[in-house]
Amino acid sequence: MPGGTSDTVESAKCTAHRETWEETGFNVEVGQWLGTNQNGMRFYECKLAGNFSADMTEFPVPDWAQVEVSTIQLVDPFATEANQWRFPQQMTAIREMFNRVADSAYEETPKQDN
Repeated sequence: MPGGTSDTVESAKCTAHRETWEETGFNVEVGQWLGTNQNGMRFYECKLAGNFSADMTEFPVPDWAQVEVSTIQLVDPFATEANQWRFPQQMTAIREMFNRVADSAYEETPKQDN
């Protein structure tokens, strides 16, 4: 999960966008704030920009990111064990954030008339 600190007057959303780009090469649309962990790291809903299919799970690490990042994978956070997380103690809280995103997406889906 990309993360880092803000540059001087940069907003938290801009930090999320920049850190995601720097660590993955992905251009994302930063959406709603999901929460803050005990260390003050803010989490945002981010959507990948571009043509990605659901079966794509591994991506090459950009040359500039190889100092910090060894692999880039899209994984289901509910199909992982705590020992697979960089910060295992955050697993439950982050899963709850994913649930909130899923719940809000479900609520926003227009109902069709039959």
